[in-house]
Order: sequence, then structure tokens, then C-alpha cells
Amino acid sequence: MMRLDLSAQWYWEQDDSLRFVKVEAYDRRQCPIGDTLVGKQWRQIPAANQGEADWRHHFELLSGHEPFFNFEIEVTEAPGQSIWLSLSGVPVHDASGNFNGYRGVGKEITSQKENQATIASLALIDQLTGLSNRRHLLDRLNFARLGGARHQGFGALIFVDIDNFKSFNEAVGHAVADILLVEVAARLTACMRDCDTVARMGGDVFVVLATDMGTSTEYASQKTQRIVSKIVAALGAPFTPAMDIALTVSPQAPRFTASMGICLFQGTETSVEDLMKRSEMALRQAKQTGRQGIRYFDPLVEAQVKQRSRMETELHVALSGDQLRLYYQPIVDLQKKIIGYEALVRWQHPSLGLVAPGTFIAIAEQSGLIVPMGEWIIKQACDQLVHFQSNATTRQLTIAVNLSAHQLAQPDIADVISRIIRSSGAPPQQLKLEITESMLLTDIDKTIEKLDALSALGIRFSLDDFGTGYSSLSYLKKLPLSQLKVDQSFVKGLLTEPVDAAIVKTIIQLAKSLGMSVIAEGVELEGQRKVLSDMGCREFQGYLFGKPAPFQDQGL
Repeated sequence: MMRLDLSAQWYWEQDDSLRFVKVEAYDRRQCPIGDTLVGKQWRQIPAANQGEADWRHHFELLSGHEPFFNFEIEVTEAPGQSIWLSLSGVPVHDASGNFNGYRGVGKEITSQKENQATIASLALIDQLTGLSNRRHLLDRLNFARLGGARHQGFGALIFVDIDNFKSFNEAVGHAVADILLVEVAARLTACMRDCDTVARMGGDVFVVLATDMGTSTEYASQKTQRIVSKIVAALGAPFTPAMDIALTVSPQAPRFTASMGICLFQGTETSVEDLMKRSEMALRQAKQTGRQGIRYFDPLVEAQVKQRSRMETELHVALSGDQLRLYYQPIVDLQKKIIGYEALVRWQHPSLGLVAPGTFIAIAEQSGLIVPMGEWIIKQACDQLVHFQSNATTRQLTIAVNLSAHQLAQPDIADVISRIIRSSGAPPQQLKLEITESMLLTDIDKTIEKLDALSALGIRFSLDDFGTGYSSLSYLKKLPLSQLKVDQSFVKGLLTEPVDAAIVKTIIQLAKSLGMSVIAEGVELEGQRKVLSDMGCREFQGYLFGKPAPFQDQGL
């Protein structure tokens, strides 16, 4: 006799043909289908959750007269109505060891199953809109890939981002914004077929997964374009459901546009993760074009992104693996005598050779690596200034270093540079930091505070690429600047473009009126140097006087 489960609600017996011969409930209400089981074999029970393979596995266990526990079946009572049962049983043998059947216990677990389904639904459904969430979308996307592999059919993954929704949210508040997001979800769902999936990724970003889009790229693209047109039209109509609340903020019902990033796929060649990344990548491109941008995934862009990612990883190695080099370009006076250098970073890549900064500086800035890289450059420049002090011919030379916007944004930048100078023993008055006009566009008061702190140490500042930015001239007198640097784009057209010549002359006159010196960069021709000299420029930098090179190659 088996030990009955204390949570069981009823007891049952089967004969040797596995036909139910007895069903006894402790409380008849807990076994509403007990009478219908008597006289039936397992195969005659209408179990919605048991397929042919499931029954085969269970019958193999019964044929071996093995016990079973918590065997769950969904018994269908009527169309759309069912209850869940959990059965446990052990084989019964007579004194001679002959098999007589099974006996066991059972209980109804419908409420537990419903709770499990609710929990599962909560895990897969966005609670605000009722759409699929990211987890459910990934499952459906993987299923679509597998189906596409079988039928050679295309699918389309479309990321939809509501344009300027953040500003709208701030204007109307979360309550109205949430109502409109629910309406957006309903409109996107109305644009799609039942076999498609609409998901919300969070915020105002939605994803549409369309399947069975045909077996040719051209046909799939045409169908995708029709979906995109339907979405554009759906979101372009006034959002009247929220009017009662929205009218308190705006007299007109809101209308929206959306930017979309689209990726077509076929089969399982591309992973779920990569498909998501490709659509997100296309969306980022679309948003860069402004409102209602639409972009398809471009493999060339993906290759560029992967290249940038590899470069970023390798830059981490470069910073810690002694792969960066400082090159120095001479700065000369009117007599072409070297009065200083500008330090320019290069990357001695193990397989690519010497890499110019144009290839990696932007990546360093976007990844944040420009901050430790900039500190390394300043430290190397300070060490070189210390080396200059050992020779009377180089003692007065200066070194200019470009200071990035990311570095200047660091709250402790003044402390960091001060610490480098103190630890190196470099003369601060020989260090010149170059900043650009774009760095003056935000939080100018904080910028002035930081530059003043560094200026108090004796460090001098040069405003690089002057004339190409948008800084207010009123800030020039507030900043501790000692020099303006004429951008090489103006120097290049100095002999041929009257406008460039006029700009250069104005910059030189402005610097003089503010008590600043001027240096012109990009000087390649003697004619350029002469015109600059006639205009009052006294310092020059460019290929005419020397290309960037390691200091040991400078001939000093």
C-alpha cells in the first residue's frame, strides 16, 4: 500500500488493463469528474496537454509496472473548459507477484496552474501596454528564425522610436504619456497580423516582428515598406483618447512621428542577439537624420561598428601595454628658431604599424579612454620638460598638449594635472594646454574655475582652432588664455582666398587687442609664413618647419 500524499483530495484504483475501477473523494467537490473516470482507460481521458509522444512515454513507464508521481493532465470538460489533475500511483501485485493494476491518489491543481500561467504571463508581458516584453520578443524572434530556416521565408524586425516623446512626457506628465503609450501600442497592433508580434522595449521604444514575408528579398522589402507606411499613417492621426487630460496642457490632440530601424532576416544564419543589435544600429542611424527617419540595416555600417569595437578593445591594451608614442612637432618664431613643440600622440599598433590619431582619437573619446590617455600624454610631456631642464639649449622650450573636452569635464582635472606636475618636477610655466572653442559651449563658469586653478600653477593656455567654433568673444577676456591658434583651414587658403586672409588678419588683430600672442598652424609654404608675418603673427607651426617625430629624431 502506498503512503498517501497528505495534500491529496481523492483515491483511485485501476485494474490490470489500466481501467479506472474506483474513484473515492474525501470531498466530492474536490473531484468533480470522478464519476466520469470510472470505466475508462488512460487513452480515453481527453487530456489537452498530452500529445502522442507524451502518452507513449507514460505507457512505457506503466508497461514496466513502475510507480509514477505528480503526473499532470489537463482534462477537457467542454470546449474552452478544462481542469488540471495531478495523479500519483504505484503498481499492485497479488501474493504470487502477479500484476493486478494500480492504485494511487489525485488532486485538482487548476488554481495552481492558473497562478503559474499568470506569473508566466507577467514575466512575458509589458504591464502598461499588454504587449510582449523583451523576453517574449526574443523567444518569438528565435521561433521566427527557425521557421524561416524551414520555409526559406524572410522576416522583418522593426524598431520604432517615438520622436521627441521625452519632451512630450515632460510637458504633459507621466499619466497622460502612459495613456498615449497604450494608444500607440493599440495602433501598432492594429497594423499587424495575428501571426506577428508587437513588443514594448521600455519607454517609447516598440518593436514589430513580422514573419512570413516571402522568399525573395525584393518581395520582403515591399511588404516591409507597406508595414512602415501603415505605422506612419497610424501614428500620424490625432491621439483623441487622451484629449480630456491632454487639453489641460495643449489645445490640440497630439500627433506623433516615429523613427524606425529595420532589419530583414532569413533563417538562423544570424543570431537573435545580432538581429536585435542590427535593428538598434539602424534605428540609431535613423534618429540621426531627424524626425521620421527610416533606415534599413547596412552591413557596411555593421562592419564599421565591429571595427570600432575591436579598435576600442585594442586601445585598452595599448594603454596598458606601452603601445602609445608621443611625437613632437616644432613651433618656431620669426627667425625660424624652435621655441617649443606640440606633443601629438601616435599608436604603435603591433600589426597595423604606426596609427595616426585620426583613426583612434574619436573612438577614445566615445569610450572614455581619452581621459586616461590624456593623463598619460601630460605625464609624458612633463617628463620631457624635466629632460629639457638638463640642457641650457632646451631649458626654455615649451610643450603644448591638447586637452580633451572629456578631460576638462572631470571635476578633479585641476588636481590631476597638479599632481602630475608635482610628481614629475616639471616647470609648469613651460607646459601649455590647448583647448578648443567647442569646450566653452557648456558650463562656462565651471570651465573658467578649472582653468583659473591650473593657471595659478603657472600653466599657460592656448585656444586651438580659433575661428571654427561658436564661442562668445565676451568669454575670451574671462578665460586665462595667453594665445590664440589660427586654424590650418584658414592658413591653407591664405594665399588664394581673400575671405580666409581677412579672417586671419582679424584674429591676429583681436589677439593683439586682448594682449595675447598668435600661433598659426598648418604652415607649409614660405609665402604663407611671409603673409602671416606681415600681418603680425610671430609663431608658426607646420610642415615648412618640421613634421611630427619622436624627440630623439628632432636633432637637438
